[in-house]
Amino acid sequence: MKRISALLTTLALCLVVVPHAEAAATAKCTLTITPKDTEDDTTITVQCTPRAEGDRIDYVTIKGADWPDGDDTQKVCQAHSLIWTRVIDSQLLNEDLAGDEIYVEARMRTPDARLYYVKTNEVSGKWGVNVYIGEPDCGHLP
Repeated sequence: MKRISALLTTLALCLVVVPHAEAAATAKCTLTITPKDTEDDTTITVQCTPRAEGDRIDYVTIKGADWPDGDDTQKVCQAHSLIWTRVIDSQLLNEDLAGDEIYVEARMRTPDARLYYVKTNEVSGKWGVNVYIGEPDCGHLP
């Protein structure tokens, strides 16, 4: 009986001392698109709040939302911080003839090299004159 009592006491102490696992923090990324003073240039910015300190944006994938069809990948660019901003040719954002719906999927990397993905908000507009043909670059710093 003493063994059972001691075992139950030890088990109770373990339950009290070991805290419940907390839910993982949620990452959030926000997309802003701002026209520049020329017709050809647009500033695109992705700003992320990571799940944990030390997490960084690894790559951004600029996408066009095409409902009901699948979404189009416009460009994949490297990033190494929590804010990615570039001046790009606005043709890169022209993913649809009727109007454009752009979002970014940010690939986040933890300090121990694990990856997770965060989708930004969608920004609607009408950029460029034609759907982009060719291989666009990732733009330049503002």
